[in-house]
Amino acid sequence: NAVSLPDGLYILGGYNGKDYLNSVHRFDYSPRSWSKVKSMNSSRGTFSSIVSPNCNFIYVIGGFNGQPIDYVERYDVMNNNWEYLAPLKQKRFMHSAYLTTM
Repeated sequence: NAVSLPDGLYILGGYNGKDYLNSVHRFDYSPRSWSKVKSMNSSRGTFSSIVSPNCNFIYVIGGFNGQPIDYVERYDVMNNNWEYLAPLKQKRFMHSAYLTTM
């Protein structure tokens, strides 16, 4: 899963053919280089992710880690920190998410 922010492209979690991943890497557009940022609290694949309107947070929603999960996590871009939020009411994976501000 990937999201784009002004400071770079974030690649989140996934599956490497053996294990579900919680790692997060950022591609910095300016020096055109990769760096590792703090890993998510939970390993997962087939989840959805969205960025807050102010670009300060990345939200990671649901997914699969051998079974469907209901975890929701939020990454604070400025403080390089993940926190759990309230879980989904229903476990889900292979879904999409969209944020609109009206």
